[in-house]
Amino acid sequence: MAATADGSERRKGKRDGSGAAAAPPSTMEAKAAAARTRILDAVIECLDRHGYAETSIARIQERAGMSRGALTHHFPSKEALMVETAERLLRPVTTPRRRPDAGAANPERRGDAVEADIVWMWEKMVDTREGRALLEILVASRTDAALKNRIAGHFLDWNSRINRALAAGYSAFPAGAEAQEEIWTLCRVFLRGLNTQSPFEPDREARRRLVRRFARMIAHCLMDEGNGS
Repeated sequence: MAATADGSERRKGKRDGSGAAAAPPSTMEAKAAAARTRILDAVIECLDRHGYAETSIARIQERAGMSRGALTHHFPSKEALMVETAERLLRPVTTPRRRPDAGAANPERRGDAVEADIVWMWEKMVDTREGRALLEILVASRTDAALKNRIAGHFLDWNSRINRALAAGYSAFPAGAEAQEEIWTLCRVFLRGLNTQSPFEPDREARRRLVRRFARMIAHCLMDEGNGS
């Protein structure tokens, strides 16, 4: 505490323009992080519900429940919003919770394990709000060169890390590392493609059957590749 000229006391510390004591940096940083999270959640929700073209700054602002100035303070443009959202969606290296039995001699058991993992990917990673939002950004980047240049590195790195994680889980299968990289890349391409087809095949169980059938094909690829098939 410090005495003022009239004998009253005041607390030491910085004050903002209104005369109120400024918040400690840690509190300010926490508030900024919370605001950014709220904004990015709104972006993901808008991308899922309305698509990339209809996800405007105004719509995100409304969904986040904050002023335009507050939003643009954190993200000055739609491109900045999309880059940060893509980075957030790609950050986790998420792999299936089930691992195939590496010692299983029965091909059917191995096939069941692959099917379970790919169905898990579809239901937990792709056919989700986050998976659809990411797909919207990836599709937009096909014709938006600036957006593509800013997310390409993150996307390629994510693909590489996912491939390595999956290959480690399937090391007992005959397919080698190079073949597995191609097979798992093919798998993700199929799942994303099915996601774009979802509006024309609204039956979720029908889509799940397609995923299961495709998973069986992938299982055969993983098991037969080492035999030169």
